[in-house]
Amino acid sequence: MKDQTDNGRGGIIIPQELKNSLYRYRWVIFIILLSAYFFVYFHRMTVGIVGKDIVEEVGGSIGLLSTVYFWVYAAMQIPSGLLADHIGPRKTTFIFLSIAALGSFMTFAGTEFWLMIVGKALIAAGMAVIYVPLMKIISVWFGKKDFPQLTGIVIAVGNVGAIAASAPLQILVNAFGWREVFFLLFIVTLAIALLCLAFIRDHPHHKGLPSIEEIEKEEKGTPITDVTDSKMPLIKGLLTVAYGGRKFWTMAIAYFLVYGSIMVFQGTWANTYFKEIYGFGMSAAFLITILGVGKIISTVIIGILNGNGIIRSKRTAMIWGTLLYAGTWGIIWIFAGSMNDYFFWLIICFIFGFSGGFMTLSFTQVKEWYPTAISGTSVSALNVFLFLGASVCTTITEPIIGTSYSLDNFSTVWMIMFAFAMIALLMVVLSIEKKEGDPFVDIRESKLH
Repeated sequence: MKDQTDNGRGGIIIPQELKNSLYRYRWVIFIILLSAYFFVYFHRMTVGIVGKDIVEEVGGSIGLLSTVYFWVYAAMQIPSGLLADHIGPRKTTFIFLSIAALGSFMTFAGTEFWLMIVGKALIAAGMAVIYVPLMKIISVWFGKKDFPQLTGIVIAVGNVGAIAASAPLQILVNAFGWREVFFLLFIVTLAIALLCLAFIRDHPHHKGLPSIEEIEKEEKGTPITDVTDSKMPLIKGLLTVAYGGRKFWTMAIAYFLVYGSIMVFQGTWANTYFKEIYGFGMSAAFLITILGVGKIISTVIIGILNGNGIIRSKRTAMIWGTLLYAGTWGIIWIFAGSMNDYFFWLIICFIFGFSGGFMTLSFTQVKEWYPTAISGTSVSALNVFLFLGASVCTTITEPIIGTSYSLDNFSTVWMIMFAFAMIALLMVVLSIEKKEGDPFVDIRESKLH
């Protein structure tokens, strides 16, 4: 950092011009990565709309297309955290967005199902390494009070991507064809990769700017207890997260079950279910859109309320949200095939998405227990369980539903997902929230409690 002067009392006076430069430039970085995250969700949800078209043209199964994405995505989560913490968000996002672009091109050009699987795997590997670097950037370039609000915005924008991959994607596919859509995704993803290389900087110091903790120390006298450009040895970082006990593992299991069940419904089977069982046709995709709208509203509102101190307990908010989510799954299961009312399912899908959004607070609750040096590792470790949950849950449902699309098979899956949601509620109740003055998780002192 440059152009600082001593205030005569042993402190540093940071010129306002440098502060303003930081405040402006961090939004450039944030918006670029936010646009990338839009396509993370978009890619994740495409199988629900184009899966049937792909299978009809090249063979294979919808369930396998969905499952391979989540298995690869889950496998990449720990590497994504390690890469974000050790080589930085800039190089990481450029490399892996380029990989995702290649996967999009392979999907566009592929003529056999195995090429679709490879393309989907490359897309998953690339898109898996966006969220954690984005969280790392927020941790480094923004203050701690901004984290829950910005996380809510990130998840909301991701869900806008999910909405775009429902009815709007169906319209695009009908107008131009699914291959042309993937060629467009190849171009856009590659362009964002180049923007990451050109503009992202891993830390304000790399632009000659002061760090957030330096500004807060100068303006408020806040002691620096967590240096944002510090490093922790790889193995120590992993072990520190693993020894989090109920501070980490309850949230990991809860989100495993919640996100896994969300992806079974929203990302894989809901569109087919409403078309095959209720005959809703094109309007089925709009139900998935409304689900995404519900999730956007809850994540934005919850992030703002938590960031402004209105929601004082993340754990309590998640308990109520997960209770509502489990209740919604109960309704989906109980009324399967017996309520042929489009408006009823419109309301249920909205509530499903709205209640599912409460679990985004888990990222803030877990991150607060760990220093910034391993913020990427801690967030990625939690993210592993999201997509491991999606992988396991979609894998479980594939042989149950198969290609018969019978009401009995769907009902069985909905019952299993209801049970998973109830277990998730128990895990949230058992979780531990960090209070003011609580120390970070320390591997030397941690016990499984």
